Amino acid sequence: MPKSFLSRLLASSLLILSTFLGAHAQPIASKGKAGTPFFKDPDMMTIGVYYYPEAWPESQWARDFANMRKLNLEFVHMGEFAWGLYEPEEGKYTLDWLERAVNLAAKAGLKVILCTPSAAPPAWLAENHPEILMVDANGRRMQHGTREQGNWSSPLFRQYVEKINTQLAKRFGNNPAVIGWQIDNELSHYGKQFSYDDFSRARFQAWLKQKYSTIDNLNRDWGNVFWSQLYQNFEQIRIPNEQELVATANPHALLDFQRWFTEEAADYLSFQANTLRQNSQNQWVTTNFMAMHRDVNPSLSSRSLDMITWTVYPVHGDYENSDLGFRLGNGAALGFMHDFARTLNGNEGVMELQPGQVNWGAINPQPLPGAVHMWIMHAFGAGAKLICSYRYRQPLAGSELYHYGFVGTDGVTPLPGGQEYGQAMQEVNQLRKLRKANAKEPAAYSARRTAFLYNFDNRFDLDIHPSTTRWNTMGHLLRYYRALKTLGCPVDVITEDRDFSRYKFLVAPAYQLLDAQLVTRWTKYVQEGGHLVLTARTGQKDRRGHLWEGPWAAPINELIGAKFSPQAFDLLPGERKGKVSAQGKTYEWGSWGESLLPASGTQTLAAYADQFYAGAAAVVSRKLGRGTVTYVGVESLEGDLERDVLRSVYTAAGTPVENFADQFFVEWRDGFWVATNFTSQKQTAPVPANAKIIVGKRELEPAGVTVWQE
Repeated sequence: MPKSFLSRLLASSLLILSTFLGAHAQPIASKGKAGTPFFKDPDMMTIGVYYYPEAWPESQWARDFANMRKLNLEFVHMGEFAWGLYEPEEGKYTLDWLERAVNLAAKAGLKVILCTPSAAPPAWLAENHPEILMVDANGRRMQHGTREQGNWSSPLFRQYVEKINTQLAKRFGNNPAVIGWQIDNELSHYGKQFSYDDFSRARFQAWLKQKYSTIDNLNRDWGNVFWSQLYQNFEQIRIPNEQELVATANPHALLDFQRWFTEEAADYLSFQANTLRQNSQNQWVTTNFMAMHRDVNPSLSSRSLDMITWTVYPVHGDYENSDLGFRLGNGAALGFMHDFARTLNGNEGVMELQPGQVNWGAINPQPLPGAVHMWIMHAFGAGAKLICSYRYRQPLAGSELYHYGFVGTDGVTPLPGGQEYGQAMQEVNQLRKLRKANAKEPAAYSARRTAFLYNFDNRFDLDIHPSTTRWNTMGHLLRYYRALKTLGCPVDVITEDRDFSRYKFLVAPAYQLLDAQLVTRWTKYVQEGGHLVLTARTGQKDRRGHLWEGPWAAPINELIGAKFSPQAFDLLPGERKGKVSAQGKTYEWGSWGESLLPASGTQTLAAYADQFYAGAAAVVSRKLGRGTVTYVGVESLEGDLERDVLRSVYTAAGTPVENFADQFFVEWRDGFWVATNFTSQKQTAPVPANAKIIVGKRELEPAGVTVWQE
C-alpha cells in the first residue's frame, strides 16, 4: 500500500474520527416529515421513464421529451449517475445543463424526478480521498469505474454527499416542474455486499456498545465462551468475515452485524432526506430499494421517506414457474413486494421496471409480448402510485448497451416495451375518468383480507443457519403468499409494530426468532377471534438467536396445542422425497419436516406417511377462545399442502374463498377489478355477467390483462 495513501487515511481519520463517533455512534431514528403529497386523486397511478440527457446531444433533448409525451408518459427521471457532471472538480458546480433539461421536460408537459448522485462518486473524489471507497471481504479497496463503490459509513464521504445534495436542492428545491427526489440508486454494494473498512468497523463497535453497555453482556449473548471467542473490550471486535476465518463465523455476531448494516443504510437515507428537505418545498422524497433484497430493510425508512419505491426486473433468465415462466416472471414475488411496500407508509411504486430484454442477467431472454403491459397493470391492481422504467433510450456505449429502452438505437424507433408502457398509461387515463368516488372494497373480498407477518431478523437468522441446502427462506414465504393469492385473498405484508386485530387472518411463516411478548400478542389475537397460521421453524430461538433451555420451541407449545417429538425435525438429502397424508391426499416433501405430538383437543390435519416416524403429526390445528391456531410443520415440494391447509382454515372460519390457478392474480383497487395471467395457460377472469369489461377480455391468454367494473 503506498505511503501517500496511508498518510492521507491517517490524517483523515484523526481529523474526523472523534467527531464521527460522537455525532454518529447511535443509529439516527427516522425523523423525516413524511406526508408530502405525491399524486393526489384522481390520478391513481402515474407512469414515467429514466432519461440521461448527459448521454445525448442537447439538440435531441426536446425531441425525446416530446416523444415521451406521445407515449402518454407523465414524468421523467434524471440525474442519479451524474455527479461527475454536476461537480467536475471539487467545489465547482455545473448545473445549468440540468436546469435546461428540466425546463425542456416541463415545456413538453412532463414532471421531473431528480436524484442525488451518491451512487456514483466522481473520479477526483476517489483519487483525492481513497478512504471513502468501500473495502471488500478480501481486504481490497474498490476503485473508481463502476457504481456503489462509496462507503456510506465514511463521515468524509457523507460530507461530500451533503455538499452536492445541498447544491441540487437549493437549485431545484422550489422548481415547480420537480415533483420529487430519489436518494442514491439501489442502495447496496451489489455482489460485494458489505464494506469491511475501518470506519464501518468503528460504527459497528459503537452500535454494539450502545446495545450491550458492557463487554460481558455481549460475550454472554454471543455465546463467546465457545471456541474461546471472549472479548475484553469492544475495540477488539471485527466485522464478521468468512474470508478471514478458518471455521464458520459466530452466528450471533453475524445476526447483529446484519442488523447494524440495515440500520446504517436507513441512517444514510435519512441523512440525505433531511438534507434535501432543508432546501426544498412541496417535493416528496424516496429511494429505489431492490425487490427481495435482504441487506437493506425498507421498513426502517418508512418514516423518513414519503414513498417506498423499488426496482424489479421480472425476466432475466433465472425463474421458471411454468413453460413460459422465463418470459413472464414470478407474479408472486412482484405481488409480495407491492403488498410489503404499500403497508409501510401507504405510498409505494416501482421506480425501475424492465422495458424489454436486459443485458446483465443469467440468460436475458425476451419477455413474452404483453408481459411488460401485464407487469404494469398488475402493479396498478396492487395499489402502486408510480411506475417508472429504466430506460427511455437504449445506450450506444457502456456496460448496459444491450439493455433495451423504449426506443431503438436510432433514438426514435419505438420498441415493443415502450409501446406497452404507452398502452398502460392510456388505460390508466381511461380508468381515471371511470372511477367512482368513494368506491368501497367489496365485502366478500374484504372479509378474506390477510396479514402476512414479515421480519428481516428472521430472514437473517434463517439464512445464517439454513441447516440444509434445500431450504430457501424467501421460497418458503412465497409458498404461503402464492397459496393466499390462489384463494383470492388481498394481502398486507406487515411488520410486528402493526395492529394484528384489524385482520381476521394472520399468517406468520418460519417466524424463528420471537419473545414472550409476541407470543402473548398472538394468543390474545386468537382468543379474540383471529385465525393464526404458523409454519415450520417458528419459535425455535429467542431474539438473540439462542435456543430455549426447555422443550423444543417452548414458547409456542401451549399456543399451538402440541409439543415436538424428541427428533423435533428431519431433513431429507438430495432429491429424496418423503410423503405426508391428509384427507385422502398424498403430498411430497423434502426440505424440512417437524414431528408434532398433539395435546388433547388439538386436531391432526396431516401426518407423515413414511420414514421411521410414519403416523406422526405434521400439521395440527386447535380452537382457542373465539379463534384458531394452525401449525404447519412441513414444507411441501409443490406448495399444494400449504394451499389446502389454508383453504381449510378459511372454510372453517366461514369465509368463502376463490380457486384461482397459481400465478393468476385478481385484485381490487379504486373500484376496479384487475386480473393478470402469469401462467402458461389461458385463464378465465371471474367477471360477473352484469359487469363492464374496460380492458381486455374475459378469457386471458398468457400475459393477458382484464380490468372490469361492477
